[in-house]
Amino acid sequence: MVFGSCSRVSLMLGIMAQALGHQGAGHAGCFVRRGNEMLAVKLTYDGRKYDIPGGQTNWKEPASRTAVRETWEESGYRVTAGKHLATVRGGFHIYECFLEDGNPGKGPDHEISEVKWMSKGDVQHQMNRGMWRFQRSQAYLYLRWLGGRSSTESTNTSEVAQNTSVQMMPNATNATEGPRRLFLLV
Repeated sequence: MVFGSCSRVSLMLGIMAQALGHQGAGHAGCFVRRGNEMLAVKLTYDGRKYDIPGGQTNWKEPASRTAVRETWEESGYRVTAGKHLATVRGGFHIYECFLEDGNPGKGPDHEISEVKWMSKGDVQHQMNRGMWRFQRSQAYLYLRWLGGRSSTESTNTSEVAQNTSVQMMPNATNATEGPRRLFLLV
């Protein structure tokens, strides 16, 4: 089998990896939970609002690595990326991340004015004040993940579709669809 170009092969491999639940390069962040609280950062720009730690890829690392790196840079906490939770607003990947150490190893970078552990009530309070950077597309997910459900449970795709334009991963399942499959013909 002969391929026309390496870029075509790379594109096809990327599509296959995404279908299997592996993320290529992409902007990403971490949803980090400690007990009944989540890690949040307050930005020094964009209205000084709260967000999860995360940011832009350097296009040389997978999205999960971007999430881990950005969490370290912005909050000072070392984390390990776990399950991919959601893809929101233009391809931003959110991973469930786990603390490697309970204390930050350094202070936040210049983009962050505050690093804070928030309870569900704190998240709701800041939502009521309009203080989440991506209030409509993400903040309600944080409440859900902090709520009665474990942060590792899948979000019902049809329920999410009613609230915002969140794209679930191709390997996500729900009761009516079952697993999705990708067939690649070359």
